[in-house]
Order: sequence, then C-alpha cells, then structure tokens
Amino acid sequence: MDYLLRGDTPLLETLRQQLAVATVAAREFTGVGFFTQFDVPPTVPRAPSARRVIIGDVYAEVSGLQHGAGFVLFVEDGALQTLECHITEDAWPSDATLLRLYYMKPRELGDSTLVETNERDLTS
Repeated sequence: MDYLLRGDTPLLETLRQQLAVATVAAREFTGVGFFTQFDVPPTVPRAPSARRVIIGDVYAEVSGLQHGAGFVLFVEDGALQTLECHITEDAWPSDATLLRLYYMKPRELGDSTLVETNERDLTS
C-alpha cells in the first residue's frame, strides 16, 4: 500500500490519511491472488475525485513466480475500497517472498504494452 500511495498529489495524500485509520473489512484469497476490502471511517476526509479511481501501476517480483504479481487499488467515492493482487500463473507459491516492487507504464500513449519505469507516471 505504501508503494501504491507514494507521490505528491492531493489524492494520494488523502488516501494515505485514510489508510492510517482504515481497517480490513474482508480478505479473500483466490489461489491466484487476493482481494482486500477496506473500511474507512465516515469521519475521515474523502478525496476530491471522480466516483471511481483505479491505481494499477505497481508490480512485484516474487520468488516462485516467473511473471510476478500486479496490484490494483480501487477508490470509490473518494475512499479506499479494494486492493487486488493478481498473478498470471496457475497458483500462488506456498513459499513466495517479495523481492522488489516497481512501477509500470504504457510504452507509448495508447499502447497496451507495459514497460518498467523508474519514475511514476500517474497520468498514464
């Protein structure tokens, strides 16, 4: 979550404030990842944003996975809602270890091919 919420924007700052007081309402392991549902108290400020924001530029190199894992954070009505972790392989390894996190972005504007980047590009 720290890596997903890294950056100097009002949206990310508000989401970091929410994360500090949020609780995990539910977690579902699917065998090829997980979904974590957050509960953000109604007294915590909401982000001034569109109804739904999706942050999905964070990926991880994980031992036992040839293609790594991806993370998607869903924000609904200005509040943290769901963190999704997904893999493209058949099953999550029982002895998985996080090796590193990194950002991905489209190779070119409008391109669906992703490339690793050292600098986060929230506009893409």
